[in-house]
Amino acid sequence: MTNVPDAIAAGTQPLVAASERPVGAVASARLAAIDMLRGVAMLLMALDHWAPFARIELVAESYGGVRPTLGNAGQIFIGLITNLSSGIFFMFAGTSIAFFERSRRKRGWTEWHITRFLLIRAALILVLDQVVNRFGYSIKDYFLFEVLSAIAFNLAVLAIARLLPLRVIAVSAVALFLGYPLLVMLFPHDPQNPLSTLTTILFQYQRDSAPYVQNPFIARLSLVFGGYVVGRLLDSGKITISVRWLWVALAIFVAWLVLRLGLLQGYGDYLPYEPGAPWINLLVDNKQPPSLTFLLFNLSVSLMLLVGLNAFAGRIARSGIGWVLTVLGQTSLFFFVAHLLFYRVLEHIFRGRPIIAPEWVGNSDILRLMIECTLIMAIMVPVCAVYRRLRRKYSILSYL
Repeated sequence: MTNVPDAIAAGTQPLVAASERPVGAVASARLAAIDMLRGVAMLLMALDHWAPFARIELVAESYGGVRPTLGNAGQIFIGLITNLSSGIFFMFAGTSIAFFERSRRKRGWTEWHITRFLLIRAALILVLDQVVNRFGYSIKDYFLFEVLSAIAFNLAVLAIARLLPLRVIAVSAVALFLGYPLLVMLFPHDPQNPLSTLTTILFQYQRDSAPYVQNPFIARLSLVFGGYVVGRLLDSGKITISVRWLWVALAIFVAWLVLRLGLLQGYGDYLPYEPGAPWINLLVDNKQPPSLTFLLFNLSVSLMLLVGLNAFAGRIARSGIGWVLTVLGQTSLFFFVAHLLFYRVLEHIFRGRPIIAPEWVGNSDILRLMIECTLIMAIMVPVCAVYRRLRRKYSILSYL
């Protein structure tokens, strides 16, 4: 996670071209938009994760290529929006490392010290995943490889790969992004002929037999590599976030549409759109293992959000929502762990009953979900703010 105390203050200033400001000032300003987008991802993730506790379905994606049963329009829309959180979380994990290594070099750390820190952090996150699974998701009978396990693996790989030339990392990111569907096809999940444990963990989503894999380790490594490359280029001032990035977002969107409509024989699309089906099915894609189309669509929308946040960073940063987004963005890993454990505590307190009585909101599940999640965030955000303050004071907390 980013450890730049000036991130909030930077957002109160206009974001200008790199040539017009010192590199350090540009880096601080950039963090405003990046941290706020990561904060958006945390809010979306919190909403998505609270829905099962509130007994509300937000299904807008498939798993293992199985076509899901969709709810009403509101549930589908929110589900599509919350799907953005995963890609942002992974991509900015790489971006954070780019900013982190530069800040530590300025403090006199050697490359070995930086790598050792990242590897220790990866090991800690791997352990935390099982803690979250056991106490947050109440999965006690087996090991489940979820989001944090995949982040830990990606972090460990990047801890070493970052020593390679940046061009090599960039090419690897593209190759992994385009080539992952080939790996899924080469190593298909077949309950009758199970893959080896290592192969399953690396490549495939599997929940019907051990090992239980929700997030394949390789699936989003391209996003982490790509985020790292972008972070390095932003940090050096070689690129800046600008409105021109919308053209990139549009190109990615067109690529998604081409693949989704089957114009390239549906490469990387594990839940092909069926002509004549309701148009909403075009947007319902396969999340695990992540299809190429799923990643492209969410990457396009996320990029548009980043450009928008960057354009209005100063105005947003002066508002309360700007502070909330920045706090969550700068404590995203801590928030991820803490919010799931807190959700489980709330479930025990309320014994599975709604926090807000359905009749108070006209029996609207969506409105109840929004109000309940807002109340929870009113507790979680100050906790994260306190943690951020403590992390700046006690360096040991920087591992989370």
